[in-house]
Amino acid sequence: MADRYRRFNLSDRLEHVAQLTAFTALAVTGLVQRYSEAWLSRRLIDLLGGIEAVRIIHRIFATILMVAVVYHLGAIGYRKFVQRRPREMLPTSADIRAAAHSMRYLAGREAAPPLQGRFTWEEKVEYFALVWGTFVMIVSGFLLWNPIATSRLLPGQFVPAAKVFHSGEALLAVLAVIVWHMYHVHIRRFNTSMFTGYMSRRDMAHEHALELEAIEAGTAFTPPTDDASRRRAKIYLPAITGVAAILLGGIYLFVTFENTAIATIDPPEQVAIYAPVETTGTTGATVVTTTTLPGATTSTTTPLGAWEDTIEAIFRTQRCTDCHGNTMALGGVDLATYAGVLAVVTPGDPDRSPLIVLQEKGAHPTVLDDGQLAQVRAWIAAGALEALGGTPPTGVPGGAPGWEDPISGLLASCGSCHGAANPAAGLDLTSYEAALAVITPGDPDASRLYVVQAAGGHPGQLSEADLAVLREWIAAGAP
Repeated sequence: MADRYRRFNLSDRLEHVAQLTAFTALAVTGLVQRYSEAWLSRRLIDLLGGIEAVRIIHRIFATILMVAVVYHLGAIGYRKFVQRRPREMLPTSADIRAAAHSMRYLAGREAAPPLQGRFTWEEKVEYFALVWGTFVMIVSGFLLWNPIATSRLLPGQFVPAAKVFHSGEALLAVLAVIVWHMYHVHIRRFNTSMFTGYMSRRDMAHEHALELEAIEAGTAFTPPTDDASRRRAKIYLPAITGVAAILLGGIYLFVTFENTAIATIDPPEQVAIYAPVETTGTTGATVVTTTTLPGATTSTTTPLGAWEDTIEAIFRTQRCTDCHGNTMALGGVDLATYAGVLAVVTPGDPDRSPLIVLQEKGAHPTVLDDGQLAQVRAWIAAGALEALGGTPPTGVPGGAPGWEDPISGLLASCGSCHGAANPAAGLDLTSYEAALAVITPGDPDASRLYVVQAAGGHPGQLSEADLAVLREWIAAGAP
């Protein structure tokens, strides 16, 4: 009586490794595409080299899976034709009785689990679920891989339908492995036989009692080594080689049948990009903006005003001060006084001025017209003078921190999740303009960026000192 018995040969174990590797890679690269907006998917897509790299990896392992299927078909034929092995994996009435017995056992109505043979009813259900799932994935995958040919031969609705089947079956397969396979093989009883090839006698008695009984009685199936089996092998091996060559040729056609739909579109015409370059300078009482386009240069002259004679009147006539004035400074922004306006402008740099950034987005309840916005922009570009002939203010209001130094540095580590390429939750903290989406200049407690950080527990939590600097910057108008 042996301590362990062999259940799987080297061929079985290598086939399992190939299936395991392909399934895992397909699950990872497929689910990140199904849930592409999730933060973990974004991180994995970036880690794997981008969405195109993910799709290429997915297709490579899909090809490996199909090759493994061809090998499995050949192995089935060898066991049946050459070895004359019994049909141990096919369901029988005994499996139905064993399944019913298992249900009663789990309900506490049986004292012991059912006695089963080489493959239990649970293993057979899992095997045929894999067969069905692989068939669905290959067929739907072909339709998605070759969408143009699909649309020529079948109604166009088959392509989105294939996507639903492919994605849904993939999710079902992953859940089945986690809930069903992992439980039966690794949690209920840790089974290593698919890796070592052997199972202990104790586990055999619990899982495959009928097979153990046959082995110890000498009635279990043993692969033949007689002349008849060798003759069958000489016939089968050349035949299956030819069949495998045909099937592998079919796989080659599968993966090269056509380019994807994107690749078959005519490439776009190459033209000079629209990239105007603006330079601003002052000449006397005007601001001259020069715009350089490919092959053309234009100049626009805007009267140079100051706070006292032009800019204050713009905010007053547009009724900006109704909400942002002395009596009601919404968001902590006061546009009724020169000192208040300096909290939301960066003298000499309109593009770093929250006032300009928010106005140019066009979503504010009160939007300045193009002429007024040009005057305000020109005023800031010229130094945001309080009076013509005066001296531009220096630095940022009250000596507060600025975006360039040190705020952009404080938020640099946040860019790994909240960057332009992968803005988790739609938030980009790598540029001043994008960061204003979660900042209310002048009011830290109304700024989502500060509120989230102040609550603590964020994956990219700022230190107490950095949080104090962030609050000071926002309170000063986020210059």
